[in-house]
Amino acid sequence: MRKLPFGVAFLTVLVASAAPLTARPDDLHSLNPEQVFDKLDLTRPGLEAVRAKHEAGDRPGALQALLSYYRAKYPVPKKAEKPVGSVHKEADQVVNHVFQWGPYEAADYGQDINWEWDPRGDIEWVAAVYRFYWARPLTRAYRATRHEKYAKAFVELTSDWIAKHPLEKRGKTHYVYKRWRGFAWLEIQTGIRIRLISEAFPVMIHAKAFTPEFLGVLLASVYDHQLKTERFPRKSAHNKALMEQHGFAATASTFAEFKEARHWVELALTRSRENFLAQVTTDGVQREWSFGYHLCVLRDATGVMRVAESMGVAVPDDYRSRLRKMNDYVFSIATPDLGGPMFGDASRPLVGDMARSRWPLYKLLLEASDQWDDPKYAARARLDRKLLPKPTSHAFPEAGIYAMRNDWGPDQIYFALHCSPPALSGHDQADNGTFELYAYGRWLMPDTGFFTYGHDPQGRAWHRQTRVHQTLTLDGKTTRIAGRQLLWQTSPELDVLAVENASYKGLVHRRTVWFVDKPQGFFVLLDEAIGDAQGTLELHFQFAPGEVNIDPERHRATTAFDDANVLVWTDPKGPVTMHEEEGWFGWSYGHRKPRKAFCYRHAASAPATFLTVICPYRGTECPEVLATLAEETKVGANRVELQATAFGKTWRLGRDLATGKAWCNAGRE
Repeated sequence: MRKLPFGVAFLTVLVASAAPLTARPDDLHSLNPEQVFDKLDLTRPGLEAVRAKHEAGDRPGALQALLSYYRAKYPVPKKAEKPVGSVHKEADQVVNHVFQWGPYEAADYGQDINWEWDPRGDIEWVAAVYRFYWARPLTRAYRATRHEKYAKAFVELTSDWIAKHPLEKRGKTHYVYKRWRGFAWLEIQTGIRIRLISEAFPVMIHAKAFTPEFLGVLLASVYDHQLKTERFPRKSAHNKALMEQHGFAATASTFAEFKEARHWVELALTRSRENFLAQVTTDGVQREWSFGYHLCVLRDATGVMRVAESMGVAVPDDYRSRLRKMNDYVFSIATPDLGGPMFGDASRPLVGDMARSRWPLYKLLLEASDQWDDPKYAARARLDRKLLPKPTSHAFPEAGIYAMRNDWGPDQIYFALHCSPPALSGHDQADNGTFELYAYGRWLMPDTGFFTYGHDPQGRAWHRQTRVHQTLTLDGKTTRIAGRQLLWQTSPELDVLAVENASYKGLVHRRTVWFVDKPQGFFVLLDEAIGDAQGTLELHFQFAPGEVNIDPERHRATTAFDDANVLVWTDPKGPVTMHEEEGWFGWSYGHRKPRKAFCYRHAASAPATFLTVICPYRGTECPEVLATLAEETKVGANRVELQATAFGKTWRLGRDLATGKAWCNAGRE
């Protein structure tokens, strides 16, 4: 093990499945800092003094000259950003070896840091430590204040991590999470860690604490990270593979003085392209069907492209085209408060009274306009109506994700539905057919969320059940994931979507949604249990946290907000009973609150139908609604006709899967 100054490193984590290490733990060896100059191209312009000192055998002088070179290459920013109080506080804690991640209390790691420590019983915490998440608050605080304590902490912590994690021990198994062989050097840890080091380097290089000796140690570790990624990359299609290659490329750009820097960028682009195209549908959706991971892959794939462009490496057209489609998906699916749908392992900030410019996707949409020279993305961020396209509803059939809406503004009605084929990882949930509803400035029926990954297995399992999402179950059991689109039709007056999922052996769930009279807007849902599987059929619904009036006799439920509400109704004479259920809403990792939920329980087994009206409305006066199926309707038939009444109007609705057509004819007032 190297003899290095005391120090440690801390990183953010995102855990899914890991590619196993197939080579022996001793097949790679950390670079000795004494050999760093052998890996650098000292013929590059600006390195003349470094080369002269090195050739003269003056290693300390060569390191000092190299430090001066980097300080000139990355000048001190004229205006340093001022960190917000929380960032400053976090940086001060890190200085004292007190770390905090997620929803947990901070933990004091003491003087001699054990990087494997799991103080809160959550693998996400441990992974965050290994990914150097703490480097960002230190960097921001130093940039704003130029206080040496932040740079000193970065140097000490990074040195300590390097000393305790040589490549020779990269296969070490974590003492708690034993399935994760080589946990500290997994591809996601390696990729994120080196990218955060590369982000910190141009700022921290100006500190007195950043000595020539530490520069040699750090450059040796940078080379170790690049060597590990070059030799043992993740090959399977996954968000982690792009995180790894983004770090690989970003480091080659930051430390372009390495002889292999251009080769690393070319390799990163080649690998990223292959992995990227394999994990993103041709209509632009990342195949884990979870919005947060879509954004991660979009960010990392874009980062690789920008590094390649900056170093004169040609980016293939198919790579650019698929990136553009990913941005189009964000544009089209984004919620009214510029978040993403919460399907699968996705969270969404509660924006409350937050300024629009601070909403989650605001900055990304502005960047997309610059990237693609297209004003529509910025128009979506700023709500510039004259530059927004007229179609407001969008379908992504390969992914099985849909957004129905009647406007782009804050009073829009927004209905997002998920019915996907199997995902490439476990970040999806078995909830095909489920939806989220927003109307008139508030969330009325948001998704259940995922709540957690590591600290509460029972809590995570609860949120992943089919029966806690807005879809159909048989005996309350979790469904298979086998979704497909049957029909999609959109116009300014009407949207119609039909999807189905092979939910159980002997039972297919088909859901048809009519978004009727879009300017005012309500939804009619026809759920068909097709097949002969015997058991109890239930159709589940959940509401935003708050008061809800559930009326079993009238087969209806209504929220009780002051400004906007929703009615869920089915025929009070129909063959169903209404039952309250346990409900939770998890909007952020480790955070959830109780909410009202219920199900309609059918009196018969399959084949059977549920006909439901979901009607959002302004104010507190609930509208009268009614819906009836044509008497001759057969479960599973291609052609369906029905009649629906809301807001004093009646419509004749229908759909024919054989012709791919749907209709809505206005009737009497």
